[in-house]
Amino acid sequence: MTSQRHYLQSELETLFQEDPGMWRFLQQGSLDGCWYWDLETPDQEWMSPEFWALLGIDPATKRHDPSEWQDLIFAEDRDLALENFQRHCADASHPYDQVVRYRHADGSTVWVRCRGIAIRDATGKPIRMLGAHNDLTAIKTAEQKIIAEKDAGLAAHEELQSFAYSISHDLKSPVNTLDLLLGELQTGQADRMDQDGRELLTMSLQTVHRMQRLIDDVMRYTRVIGDDGHRETIDLKSVVEDVVADLHAMVQQTGGTIDVGDLPPLTGNSNQVRILFQNLLENAFKYRNPDVPPRITVSEVRAADGRSRAVSVSDNGIGISEENQDRIFAMFHRLHRQEDIPGSGLGLSMCRRIAKSHGGHIAARSTQGKGSTFTVSFATP
Repeated sequence: MTSQRHYLQSELETLFQEDPGMWRFLQQGSLDGCWYWDLETPDQEWMSPEFWALLGIDPATKRHDPSEWQDLIFAEDRDLALENFQRHCADASHPYDQVVRYRHADGSTVWVRCRGIAIRDATGKPIRMLGAHNDLTAIKTAEQKIIAEKDAGLAAHEELQSFAYSISHDLKSPVNTLDLLLGELQTGQADRMDQDGRELLTMSLQTVHRMQRLIDDVMRYTRVIGDDGHRETIDLKSVVEDVVADLHAMVQQTGGTIDVGDLPPLTGNSNQVRILFQNLLENAFKYRNPDVPPRITVSEVRAADGRSRAVSVSDNGIGISEENQDRIFAMFHRLHRQEDIPGSGLGLSMCRRIAKSHGGHIAARSTQGKGSTFTVSFATP
């Protein structure tokens, strides 16, 4: 058993070193295109064939020039990507990560998550940019269709279950297999690699683990937004206190406190409401100020319309800049690098969807460095 494992591990390591086809396999199996941009010669940008194929375009008809795609991306999304690019170049801790829309050759819209990292010279000056694309069109199309069906009073539970199964079948199994292979390689061969090889292997495993978390979060998201039917009277204070009890270890580890005031009863889906407050409270710990223990308060507040029920979750964390206080609710939008604060960018999008399904909305108010307050409203019956 042991000798067979070492044989396969050795063979796999050799394949990656000697056969470029192995890189192409991983790229084609997990990405929908990648790009490499010469920032010192800005009119030179290599785009992989998969990107053009995603847009229904023959790669042979395109030059490796940024101008080739700039007319295909939606103008407002191009502006967002450019802003994030400039901020990432100025500050490596600012993530270059956004969802943008392109026009397909057949006139349809293609939704793409575009991520990148600047490669810098010895002085820290960005000289190249490496990027990756993931096609989110199926997810976005499903989300839009679900919202439309909800507005029309149609149930979408069966479609959501089918979508979750498709995600599980098409993504989860191969990602788990890749995790297993890389883990076996680390166990049996890491001591025979040089330092660079071990670092690359560690980075590969971290990437796979992020993919696993993302797949799990997408499946959770589809289950939540497909569970709108059942409504009941909810003892909100009891629900929030249950969530606080689940977070006991996190409270102890950080020396934090969570104060729960008197909260109003609601009519809604108790599972969704629980997930909403779990996300908000977990975020308050995740984005805490490392210099002070987290202090979190959950309380009823006056709703802006004077009719709805409204609840706020306030913290003393790192806060959110004013320009990002609306963007954080978009799917997959993240303000921090995975290396600093892990996550998929789906939690607040899920919260927004839950609030909407309860006839309300969610908003953030924050001062960077001084904490945040998330206020959720719920329609009264």
